[in-house]
Amino acid sequence: MLSVRRLQIGQGELLRAIRLASLREAPYAFFSTVAIEQARSLASWCEQADASAEGPDRSTCIAFWGDTPIGIAALYRHPEGTDTGKILHAWVAPEHRHRGVATALLDALFGWAVANGFRLIRATVAKENSGAIQFYRTYGFAPADDPACDPAGRPIFMKAVAPAP
Repeated sequence: MLSVRRLQIGQGELLRAIRLASLREAPYAFFSTVAIEQARSLASWCEQADASAEGPDRSTCIAFWGDTPIGIAALYRHPEGTDTGKILHAWVAPEHRHRGVATALLDALFGWAVANGFRLIRATVAKENSGAIQFYRTYGFAPADDPACDPAGRPIFMKAVAPAP
């Protein structure tokens, strides 16, 4: 019953709910906090969701088990409009981990990336998040050459986007 789809226009409340669930469950894995995100207005969530729902610069995908949202991952183009993107907000509910959900989310994002001219995807991971580090390596990401870490010492991984056949 696993399905993955891009966020749709008008789904700000869904985005807020799953993002807050991820921050509550794994605060060590993200660069924001529940308190910061809870303080945002619903209009702000709706604006973010709508911007991720269409267009070539950002996509947020939600994984569902039946009708229940169980995972999230987003890909945003570099602000300068390059062919490089960054994975954000990647999370899967603990009871659904190691079942292919994270792979399905990234498969959806990489498919979207191919269709929208991306060539390279980066992911910055909290150094304490060994599960995510292992997942990215297994998915084919490699440590970045320069710099290998961001200013806070978080490892950066990179993966080329394979062109469509």
